[in-house]
Parts: sequence; structure tokens; C-alpha cells
Amino acid sequence: MWKKRKVYMFLFVLLLLGACSSGESSNKSMDESGGVSSGKMEENKALENSDKADSKTNRSDEKSAESIKDQRKVIYHADIRIKVEKLQSSMEKVKMMIEEKGGYIVESNTSNDESGYEDGMIIARVPMNEFRPFLTQVKSISRGKPNESVRGEDVTEEYVDLSSRLKAKLQVRDRLESFMKNAHKTEDLLSISSDLANVQEEIEQIQGRLTFLKNQSDYSTVTINFGVKNLKAEKLQTEELNTWKKTKKLFMETVNFFVSAISFIIVGLIGLAPLWLILIGALYLLWRRKNRQKKKPESPTSVS
Repeated sequence: MWKKRKVYMFLFVLLLLGACSSGESSNKSMDESGGVSSGKMEENKALENSDKADSKTNRSDEKSAESIKDQRKVIYHADIRIKVEKLQSSMEKVKMMIEEKGGYIVESNTSNDESGYEDGMIIARVPMNEFRPFLTQVKSISRGKPNESVRGEDVTEEYVDLSSRLKAKLQVRDRLESFMKNAHKTEDLLSISSDLANVQEEIEQIQGRLTFLKNQSDYSTVTINFGVKNLKAEKLQTEELNTWKKTKKLFMETVNFFVSAISFIIVGLIGLAPLWLILIGALYLLWRRKNRQKKKPESPTSVS
């Protein structure tokens, strides 16, 4: 009996050891599978995070590109010259076009020159989105081919740079104001106050420049020159070129020519009198000598 019990106990111990070893191997396999799965999960998470980061970067790049596009500032100037039949009515028509486009007039004037032409000029500011349509409308009232010149100046880089500087200056001003609230010494208050005044002056200068660039880019400048010939001046010029005036002018020129010729002859005769007397005396002596030779008698030898 005792031997049988020893055998049973030995078998029981072997079963326990086998169960423990199987449990450890199963735990190891579970740990290995769990470790692999957790590694894969971490890798997937890392990939997802990188994808999200890339998508965020792309979105930020797109947003920055869109913001730069929205902040694009271009200043346009246009000079156009048109020919019209009636100056005042044409200028009134252009002024109505400016009001319809939401613009305003900066300068307007008219003038008459000596050649008989009337000129007019209007300097207007129109919204940038109405710039091209406005030019097309103005050219449509021209009596002939208009002369047009358009130029643009891109100030986007300056505008963006000033905006960044303004943001930084505002942050500096806020910090200085917080420092002033916490300062207790008079020297500190004076120093901070001086720095704050300088920063505030720079902020105002930047804001003024930004306002100017925005206004110049939002509203384009157009200079319109009008040209029209004055019909009254043309009639006056025709009346001045008549036959009677031409005849009188030619008659007076002829009289002046004859008077000048007679005056030249008289001056020549009187001024050259000594020379004329010598010449006349010489001619007279030659004439008398010829007459004497003709009156002289023939000799006797010639008769026989």
C-alpha cells in the first residue's frame, strides 16, 4: 500500500509540473503575440499621426497661400485720351459713369488754346474690380481710336511685411503697458513711458502706410483727357484768309518795292555825283575829238 501511494504521489507531482510548464509556454506565446500586436498598433498609430501631421502641414500651406492671395495689393494707374464732338456733354457722361461704378472725382478742368481747340481733363478713382469695365465704357464714347496707357505696381510684399511688423509692435506695446502697471519706481515708469511712446509712434506710422497702400490698391487712378476742335475758331480763320486782304497786302508790297528802288537810284545818283561828272567829262572829250577828225581837210597829194 505504501508503495502504491508513493507511485500515485509521484504521478501527481509530474502532472502538476506538466501543467505549470504548459501554462508558462502559453503565457509566453500570449505575451509574444500581444507584444507583436501592440507593436503593430503603435506603428499604425505613428503612421496615422504622421498622416495627420502631413495633412495639417498641407492645410497650413494652403491657408498661407490663400491668405497671401487675399492680401495681394496692386496699384493701377491708367491714362486715356479720347476725341469727342461736344466737350461738356462728354465730360458729364463720364462723371455719371464714375458715380455708377462707385468711384469719385479727384480733379476736373477745361481749357481753350490759341489754335482753336478745347481740352478737358478728369482724374478719377474707381474700385479695382470696376477698373477694366470703366475703361471700356470711356473708350466707347471716343470719336476715333483712343490712346491708352495702363501701368501697375505690386506692393504685396511691402503690405505683408508691414502687417507682420505691426503685429510685433502691438505685442511689444502690450508688454510695455503690463510692465507699467507693475512698476513702482519713478525711474522705471519714465523709462517704460519713453519706450511706449516710441513704439506707439512706430505703430501709427505703419498703420498710416498700410492705410495708404490699401486705399491705393482698392481704388485705381484713371486720368481721362478730352480733345475737341472748336468750330467757331475754324470759321474765324477762314474769314481772315479772304481775297481783299490778300490784294491790299500784295499792293502795298509792290508800292514799297518801287519806292525802295527809286530811293536807291536817287541815293546812287547824288552819292556818286563826282564819279558821274568825271565819266561824263571823259565821254565829252572823246566825242569832240572824233568830230575834229571828221572836219579836217584832205591833203593835195591825195587829190593829184
